[in-house]
Amino acid sequence: MTLPLPVQEHWIDAADGTRLFCRDWLLLGATSAVQMVHGLGEHGGRYAALAHLFNAAGCSVRICDHRGHGNSGGRQGSLIQPDDLLRDLKQTFDDFSRRTQCTPLLFGHSMGGLVAARFATGGFSPVRALALSSPALALDLSGWQRLLLKVSSAIAPGLALPTALPAERISHDPHEVRAYRQDPLNHGKIAPRMLNFMLDAMHHVARDAAQFTRPVLLQVAGDDAFVAPRGSRAFFEALPGERKTLHWYASAYHEIFNEEAGLREQAMHDLREWLGQLPPAE
Repeated sequence: MTLPLPVQEHWIDAADGTRLFCRDWLLLGATSAVQMVHGLGEHGGRYAALAHLFNAAGCSVRICDHRGHGNSGGRQGSLIQPDDLLRDLKQTFDDFSRRTQCTPLLFGHSMGGLVAARFATGGFSPVRALALSSPALALDLSGWQRLLLKVSSAIAPGLALPTALPAERISHDPHEVRAYRQDPLNHGKIAPRMLNFMLDAMHHVARDAAQFTRPVLLQVAGDDAFVAPRGSRAFFEALPGERKTLHWYASAYHEIFNEEAGLREQAMHDLREWLGQLPPAE
């Protein structure tokens, strides 16, 4: 029998001293665990409903705010070193693995999906399985945007500027759009160093996908204004074997788990079903 505990909020100091704010939803008696990785410009507090879904499936859960996000330290939308997010994830993931005495599953959304995919396919630490929601595995950048990135990377690589991404395209649910816009912990900023990390990570994920053999779930918004869904399809096709599942929600906007009720419930059903079919935790 598992018993859920109240959410535990705490800090983990990164290797360079940056304080990372983490939330744990632990289950007494659980033999499985999930670490979630959030997207650009948001924070882990937005993932409580998914944490409860994973708890109901018998998993303890952790999510940490990225540096420069939410309650964590660091400059908004920026990095000090290109691999900061991967090093931070390894530190918090390995700590969670020790605490739960199991190999956690890794779940990531949007940029967090890219970070999770890079971490898992790159072998930074063993993962039980990989679940991705609207992952940023490809971006559509125009020629002038690439030129601007090249110039700004040379002049001010750590300077974060607004992204101008359309908040109204996160969900068809106006309540979710309003909550996103009014959340003081959200920001719409990205620095050239962060974007260059993302582009480099996309290259590595595409390169390493064919060697990744753990179970994978991809849940993809087909009408996504934030990332290019084609990256998810290419990743899925590159994965070997049959332990991979793709759900494509053709009409969904970017945040499928915050979509209007019908789409949201379908996405949650598909995630629960996939979790129930996973082999036992090691």
